Order: sequence, then C-alpha cells, then structure tokens
Amino acid sequence: MAKRNLLDLLKSITSRWHWLVAAMIIGGFFGWGISFFMPPLYESHAVFSITLDYTQTGALSDIEEDQAMRGVGDIIFSDAIVRAALQDLAQNGIQLSREEFYQKALFEREEFRWAIRYRDTNPDIAFQVIEAWSQQADSILQNALQHARMLASYQTVLVGLENCLQRTTGPSELAGYCTPQNLDQILNAIDEIQDLITSEKEMSKGLFSALSVELFERASLPAKPVRYQVNILVLSAASLGLLIAIFIILARLLHHQQSKPC
Repeated sequence: MAKRNLLDLLKSITSRWHWLVAAMIIGGFFGWGISFFMPPLYESHAVFSITLDYTQTGALSDIEEDQAMRGVGDIIFSDAIVRAALQDLAQNGIQLSREEFYQKALFEREEFRWAIRYRDTNPDIAFQVIEAWSQQADSILQNALQHARMLASYQTVLVGLENCLQRTTGPSELAGYCTPQNLDQILNAIDEIQDLITSEKEMSKGLFSALSVELFERASLPAKPVRYQVNILVLSAASLGLLIAIFIILARLLHHQQSKPC
C-alpha cells in the first residue's frame, strides 16, 4: 500500500513537469545573474615545457615517462619554491600567506607541459605571483638539471675507475696506470667520486640528465577577467529551484488531500 502511494506521489510530481522545468530555468537565470555581482577574477599563467632525450634513455614506458613528468611537477609545486616565491613577493610589498596562495593557485599537466595559474581580483597581483613562482621554479629546475648532468658525468667516471680497479689484477703490460702499485690512489679516487655522486644525486632532486625543462610561456598581465565558477552557480541555483518546485507541489497535494471531505 505504501509503495503504491509513493508511486502515485511520483506520478503526481512528474505530471507537473512543466513546473519543474520552469523552476530550474528560473533558478539557473538567478544563479547566472548572481555571477555578475561577484568581484571579477583575473588569471595569470605560465607554462613549462619538458622534453626527453631518448638517445640517452632509450625507449621509455608510459609509466617511466609519467614518473619523469611527475618529478618535474613535484619540484614546481614544492613548498621550497612556494616559500621562495612568497619571500620575493613580500620584498615587493605583496604580503601573501601560504594558505591564501594554495587556495588561489592552480597547477595542471598538459601532455609534456606543466601549467601554473593564479587567480585574484587584482590583475597585477595575479601577474606578480605567477612571475615570482615561475622564476623561482625555473631557477631551481635549471640548477637541479645541472647537478643531474654532473651526476651522469661522475657515474661515467666511476665506471671507468671500477674497470681500472679490475685491471689491477690483470697482465701488467696491459694495465697501464691500473697497476697494484697505484691501488691506493685508485681506491681513494673511487671513494671521492662516490661521495660526489651522493652529493649530486641529492642536489639533482630526482631529475636525470636526459631531461630538459624550458619556461615555454612566461607570465603576462591579464587584460580581461575570467568567469569563475559560473557553471557551478547556475547548476546549484537550478537544483535549488527544482527542490523548491517539488516542495511546493508536495505541499499543494497534501493540502488538497486534507481538504477532501471524509
């Protein structure tokens, strides 16, 4: 019996579909109108382009390429770079908290590119934030890549020293410098190179020499505001209009049933 009453109620509501559609349209227009009273938001952005030298790496799997891309992205959006950017902004008179930065900053991957975006009601602030952020990120990335190339060079030297160490036990006429008499010097050189490799590996921040990162598109001063969350406002207001219409229909049906003579 209860199931039948529920079905009857649903039929009564859906039979008034034109009310529901009208309520959603009115609500959508209301939400769209509200968006015009919101303060305009301006967006500035910069783009980093990443390339891989496959002559060094050979063929890479999709997972390996993704890991390389994520490594670059993690550096760009790292706390160290954000703190450095905020310090630069503070020196230029723009006081911005980390919380406010993370609320307004956007960070997205586009194939082999990373785009950073910042939105603010002040176009000059949006531009200066992206300028400081992109410059700090580019500086640290280029420095890390230099250490990655040094790391690769030291690893090549280490391979040569290890081969030299193996030749100390071979025929003396083929050993050249790699003789037992020079064993201590060879071992000391290996220890020094290993220390350098450990240091360069840390300063390379997980990047490798086959990577190349370029600040492909620099920040620019936004000329026009962006419409921010208009779709969400329209959808929310339309949904609210639908709920109000359903509530009114239910209230009218209940009133009509109560007013019927027993």
